[in-house]
Amino acid sequence: MSSEQSNPQPETETEREAEAEGSHELAAEVEPEVTALEALSIASLASSEEEGAPSTSQCRAAVPTAPLTGCVVRIKRELQDVRKHPPPNCSAEMYHDDLFRWTAGVNGPAGSVYEGGHFRLDIRFPTAYPFRPPRIRFTTRIYHCNVDSRGAICLDVLGERWSPVMNVAKVLLSIYVLMSECNPDDPLVMCIADQYKTNRKEHDKIARHWTKLFAMTKSEDKDKEKVQEQGQEQSMEQSQDQNQEPSPVPSQPEN
Repeated sequence: MSSEQSNPQPETETEREAEAEGSHELAAEVEPEVTALEALSIASLASSEEEGAPSTSQCRAAVPTAPLTGCVVRIKRELQDVRKHPPPNCSAEMYHDDLFRWTAGVNGPAGSVYEGGHFRLDIRFPTAYPFRPPRIRFTTRIYHCNVDSRGAICLDVLGERWSPVMNVAKVLLSIYVLMSECNPDDPLVMCIADQYKTNRKEHDKIARHWTKLFAMTKSEDKDKEKVQEQGQEQSMEQSQDQNQEPSPVPSQPEN
């Protein structure tokens, strides 16, 4: 058999065009089937991946669970400890049942310019606690070279010397010591530090005045209010006496 018989070629131009059109039609029929098959395979693969692996949102939600749980457990344990065994001259409690925010108090050290005062502090815990230190600031005004007007504290244990073995009780004690012995060589308020070094008498006078003005304890505040009320009552009585007209003097009968 000749090659012409085994592979017959179209003899005319019309037959060649008809054969080309038939090839295009066959390709058009095959391509949708292939495309549909590929789409079905991709959909099946995506479905199997979704069933076998958690979603992105699930993964994101699961990431911070373990660290946050450890943080909560640590803060709860410290809260129980500070309630049962508060540091000397210090106290701490949750602020409005918020575990990540506490309010604390430190009594002014005896013999210092802050003696007799009760100083309040605000404590905020980061979610990375205890691997990051809490943020602590004074909410009571205090005249101190290591505490600025916003209440921020310059204390090494709240910065570079912080470690996970530290806790709130130890920090409160460090603040108590800082109130007894300020550090004018590493100040937040330079003018107070300079005054502490050059005019200690004036520094102590102002610090005591601020303590009486802003850090009076509750009992002392009540006594102060009573004295003020008594003074106001006395001044009111005196003003009333002054405003009263003098009683007329009876005239002597004529003889």
